[in-house]
Amino acid sequence: MSRAALIDDLRAKVRQLEGRPQVASLTVHPALSGMLDLQVGHAYTVDSATLAMLVMAGPSSHDGAWCAVVGADDFGMEAAQSFGVDLERTVLVPDPGEDWLAVVAALVDVVSVVVVAGRDISARDAQRMAARLYERQSIIIAWDGAWPRARAHVRLTDVVWHGVERGSGHLQSRQATIEVQQVGRPAARRRFWLPDGDQQVRAVESLAPRLRSVG
Repeated sequence: MSRAALIDDLRAKVRQLEGRPQVASLTVHPALSGMLDLQVGHAYTVDSATLAMLVMAGPSSHDGAWCAVVGADDFGMEAAQSFGVDLERTVLVPDPGEDWLAVVAALVDVVSVVVVAGRDISARDAQRMAARLYERQSIIIAWDGAWPRARAHVRLTDVVWHGVERGSGHLQSRQATIEVQQVGRPAARRRFWLPDGDQQVRAVESLAPRLRSVG
């Protein structure tokens, strides 16, 4: 599909979608509660597909928001679904072409959450896009790309896989630290299972020592 045809198709979807309610913020995944606020009209950067899915999952599963993923031909839809992303309300544009920014702008008119993979944007274009995001009450998640004036930066550190024994076996679970640097707030860090052995996302609980009764 040509770029012009793609944009026309996206604009056609606008007429098919129900009107979006006026909102100031979108719901975050429970794992990110207290760490990240998703305010409409802003961009957020993430450094991994896992975080892109996790940030998408809150608005998708709790707000019924439409989402789009641009420029990620290897985006794991099954993994996204396991985080809570509604695939029936997700638009995929694996190859937006050279004029990718026009495609992103068209998507912002259609959906609430747009994930942009592997693209850098100039400060001038980022400012223009911010005005559009505010008008349309959408957010952008910049995955593995530079996005000036992003409201928050979310990254994954200290990743440890579990389930491999002596060079054989299967990867069953993963622990990692999520770090959020948000404008106007101190950095927040929390350790998670991403996922645990039951394929669930949850915080790593620090086990307090048990008290032994005496007497």
